[in-house]
Amino acid sequence: MTATARPRLQRASGESRVSFAVRDGKTRLADLYQRDPCRVLFPEPELGEPPQAVLVTTSGGVTDGDSLRMSIAGEAGAVALATTQAAEKIYRAAKGGGHCTMDIAVTVDEGATLDWLPQETIMFEGARLKRRTVADVAPGGSLLACEMVVLGRAASGERFTGGLLLDAWSVCRAGKLAWTDALRVEGETPTGAGFGTANALATMIGVWDEPQASFERARALLEDAGEVRAGVTLVNGVMVARLLGEATVVRRAAIGFLTAFRGRRLPRVWHV
Repeated sequence: MTATARPRLQRASGESRVSFAVRDGKTRLADLYQRDPCRVLFPEPELGEPPQAVLVTTSGGVTDGDSLRMSIAGEAGAVALATTQAAEKIYRAAKGGGHCTMDIAVTVDEGATLDWLPQETIMFEGARLKRRTVADVAPGGSLLACEMVVLGRAASGERFTGGLLLDAWSVCRAGKLAWTDALRVEGETPTGAGFGTANALATMIGVWDEPQASFERARALLEDAGEVRAGVTLVNGVMVARLLGEATVVRRAAIGFLTAFRGRRLPRVWHV
């Protein structure tokens, strides 16, 4: 290596795949694959709760050049929940560096019920992330998903003024695109896009064959959202609810909404 050559930084290429299926009348783990730094834990669920998968990034965070792939599936008739052990940290990219990527695939077969409820993703100042989540929900399947992004380390007063977030979601029903959306933040938080002084956004997505009752329930729960701005809509049978505000308030509001909407507590890892 010459004196002017830059050292090659080690980067992660991780993958996890977890699938639940009905065996002997109960939902059980059907398939598991994991490659560092992606790991999956299976804590004992609380009484009355379905089987749980807790996704972990053992590197403690993600930075430019890292590539992670995650797949969560519920086979026909299965009832399961997947979450993450802690908030995902996206570290500052190296000067002149690229971005990190996260590809998430969620599959819900006929008659299956799956909750995909990861904890928040924290974008450090200067971080660069491209994330794509694709959910394929068969007729008769049910999905409730949540995604929360925090721009800057709010606890230390950091603002997100330089970096990139490209966060895309797609929902397919019976193999056909039903809803898609993408958020792009590059540099300063986009005041013109409605963020104002907010530094956190939580999005809840629900997919059911008959969504109207769930939509009405979500709208009633969000009518008094307190310190956050909130709204919910129904697009092609897909419920989309959003909470916008300061990070700690948005997290508290998201926990309150999901707890009331589901009628039970979030997994223990959310309360540690």
